[in-house]
Amino acid sequence: MTESLEIQLRTLTPIWTGGVDGRVDRIHETGIIGSLRWWYEIIVRGLGGYVSNPVADASGLSDKVQFDSKAYEEAKRDGETTDEALKAGFKPLCLVTYLFGTTGWARLFQLQILDAPITPLHFVTSLSMNKGWLERIFGGESQSIIGQTVPYGDVRLRLTPRGYDQEYAMKQVLLALYMAAEYGGIGARLQHGFGQVDVNVTHRDESFNLQNAMNALNARLIQWPGPKLLEVDPSPFNLRYFVSHTYKIPRDRLPQCHITVGTKPTRKPNYIPCAFDLRYKGSGRLGMRRWLEEKMNWKSSNDPKQLGRLDELMGPRAKWGTKGQEKQIDDELRTASRIFFSMPYRIDDQTYQLRIFGFAPSNILTPHELSNLFHEYMEYAFNLRPDRVVLGLDLISLVQGASS
Repeated sequence: MTESLEIQLRTLTPIWTGGVDGRVDRIHETGIIGSLRWWYEIIVRGLGGYVSNPVADASGLSDKVQFDSKAYEEAKRDGETTDEALKAGFKPLCLVTYLFGTTGWARLFQLQILDAPITPLHFVTSLSMNKGWLERIFGGESQSIIGQTVPYGDVRLRLTPRGYDQEYAMKQVLLALYMAAEYGGIGARLQHGFGQVDVNVTHRDESFNLQNAMNALNARLIQWPGPKLLEVDPSPFNLRYFVSHTYKIPRDRLPQCHITVGTKPTRKPNYIPCAFDLRYKGSGRLGMRRWLEEKMNWKSSNDPKQLGRLDELMGPRAKWGTKGQEKQIDDELRTASRIFFSMPYRIDDQTYQLRIFGFAPSNILTPHELSNLFHEYMEYAFNLRPDRVVLGLDLISLVQGASS
């Protein structure tokens, strides 16, 4: 049996996994697992794999999971290879569902939270119009951000295999975890700056690395006897569209504002910008959405039944217009932002680091064009060039046998 692994997440920005009233009461295993599944779906789609949806859509159609675990176990006991055993028990089951489970099929691993320190979170904003937004998004049922807490510090997890295919399962979970930590973030509210972490795994097989794990996934996809990639995968969250930039920002270029964690200071400290100011609107030149609208002439739609270019990239406005005559986007057009900003986090006394990542909407931008857009905004806002640029297409090109 493959041994359990202990994982330490050193939080660079707080982790958000939600709670019963929309506020964070503790770190939830389901929130971490759901985030890992989201990243794994992105990787599988990028390698050309099919990702099933076990939940019926409005038409009543769904991918019903049918997997005869008894036949599979008997085939394994009879000494058949993994692929032969899968064929013995397999019906329509994608590789994501195989690893993360669904109704009728157990997850191939267990994730336990061993320790997760909780600390107070304080929001401050220099723009009064931002306060109401912060309260609506982060205030839970009480609509108050006073007394909010978040997991922040050294978070310890234990990853344990269960069932079969243990070595493969463990490496694939680590693949999702390292992809999230290295290029994106872990947990929920990534678009608001949460979830930046460093990962350390004890007793890890030293042969593990992202490329080897992706090669193993790609080899399994080629041989997998299940559904293949749809000709048009409707999800925009695909490694082929992915872009990640990392910037080092001198401390003196960050304005005094906006977020801190831990004990609330007795006097006003030098805050750093929260992600809202960077993504939407902040003091000075901060605010990518405002920059796109005012400087790049991107438009939001005023039609509730149509998305504008700005809406497709940054997400549509929930409501707009004068009081009593507000309009709101139709429910079927609601879509998440494709752009994620971390909170800037300190590297040393003089330097902070910022990560911007996202997915190019294929109907309006290529990944290279999105990368250039990140570059232009950061030059405008901070006069900075990125320290690292990674495209999902670059990661895919390293995989043996993957199509370009």
